[in-house]
This record gives sequence, structure tokens and C-alpha cells, in this order.
Amino acid sequence: MHNHNDMYSFGAKTAVTSICINSGLCVLKFAAGILGRSHAMLADAVHTASDLLTSVAVLVGFKIAKRPADLEHPYGHGRAESIVAKLVAFVLICLGVKVGWDSMYALREGGLHRPHVAALWAAILSILVKEGLFRYSYRRGKKISSTSLVTDAWHHRSDAISSVAALIGIGGARLGFSALDPLAGIAVSILVIKVGLQNFHSAYDELMDSSLPKEITDNIKNLTLQIEGVKRVKDIKTRKLGLEILIDLIIEVDGQMTVNKSHAITAMVRKNILDKVPNVRDLMIHVEPC
Repeated sequence: MHNHNDMYSFGAKTAVTSICINSGLCVLKFAAGILGRSHAMLADAVHTASDLLTSVAVLVGFKIAKRPADLEHPYGHGRAESIVAKLVAFVLICLGVKVGWDSMYALREGGLHRPHVAALWAAILSILVKEGLFRYSYRRGKKISSTSLVTDAWHHRSDAISSVAALIGIGGARLGFSALDPLAGIAVSILVIKVGLQNFHSAYDELMDSSLPKEITDNIKNLTLQIEGVKRVKDIKTRKLGLEILIDLIIEVDGQMTVNKSHAITAMVRKNILDKVPNVRDLMIHVEPC
């Protein structure tokens, strides 16, 4: 998928799907938590509400990033996608801290109502739906190399895991083991914080123009050296801009070569890379004599 608009539209459709599913699930879980008198389910509903908000943020990020380049933004608006990914990760970290704090408080204070069985079924449904939404969003995010979609997908996974904790807590409370709920909540909070920190770091790297993984730069170098006339790849600089990548390449050719010949080699290098490396927005090639 090389087209700029197609990639962002693809990502936006994924975010809309997440918003629709999270909206319905959020209403269901709040109702089950209130009617079923389950603190665990109400906390899980808050988690789903945060998923809904972050999916909306991802959609807004795609809408902004899709805008074409202009005089003030000659490289386009792709950074919006990375900024949103960072915000989503920050929300995830804050959520993990809150869940952990609330769970420790509940463990210290003790005492849970015996939840209604409706809360138990809501937790089971949430696990199935959110795990499915994780797989859907993660697969589509990887397809277009979207950090914000992948981050949002992990948010769905963390919600599924928190629903597992809610299921254990609700089931335990119904059986008389009230401590299971806060203990499971603490375990979930640690996982949520870990995922949030990892995704925050990925988005930070993109905003700081960190290089792409070594296997990608090595592939670019090999594709360049496949072209006859290229003596050496002197330097490669890569960075991510939203869903797309930018490449700066310095190659060396025979110093006695004519300008027309070196230009033809440059064109072949460009075509070889653009044909075989996905999502390249811009490729700058500088030629030097060896």
C-alpha cells in the first residue's frame, strides 16, 4: 500500500471500527457494573472508556496526518500520527498507575459486595471482543506501519487482560475470596504500565528522527549496490514520518563518469528502492566521485 491517502484512510477506518465497538462495550460494562454491583466491572468500564477516547484521538491524528504538504509544512503533517501515539501511550501509563493504586487501596481496605452474575458474563464478553479487536487493529497497524494504531491495539489487549482480572475478581467475590480482585488488578496495572512505556518510547524515537531498524537500512544498502556503476554506499540516513519513511543516500561512482551517466544510475537506484521498500515518501540521493 504505497498511496499516501490510501494508507491514512485505511488507518482511519480501523479507528472508526474501534470507536463503534468500544462505544457499545462501554455502555454494556457500565450497566453491568452498576446493576451487578461490581467495583471490578466499573473499573473495567472506565478502562474501556479510555480506549474509546484514545481511538478517537488516533482517528483525529490520521485526519490531520492525511493533509497534503503545504508551504508551511513542506514534508506534510505525518508527525501528527506520532504525536497521537505518544499521547495514547501516556494515557495508558496513567491508567496503569491508577488501576494499581486503586487495587492496592482496595486490598488494604478490603470488603466487596457479592456481584450479580450479569457482571461475570459482561467480563467474559469483554475478553472475547477486546482480544478480537486487538488482533484486528494490530494486524492492520502493522500493515501500514502505524505506531498509533499498534499502540491503540495494545490498549485493547490491556483492556482484555483487565477484563480477565475483573472476571477473576468477580468470580472470587461471588465465591467469598474478595482479595483476588485487588491482587489481579495490581498484576494488570504492571502489565499496562510496561506496554505504555514501550509504546511511548517507540513514538519518542519517531519524533526524535531515530533511524529505522538495521535490517531495513541494510536492505536499502544492498538494493543500491545491485545497480551497476555504484562503487560504494558512503552514507544512509533514514527516519519515519507518520506512516512513511524518508531516506537520504550518498553513493560513490567513477569520478570520470559523465553527469548524464551518473544521473541514469541515480534513477535506477531510486526505482529499485521505491519498488522494493514499502511506504517511502521521499528519497534523496547525492552522488560523489570515488
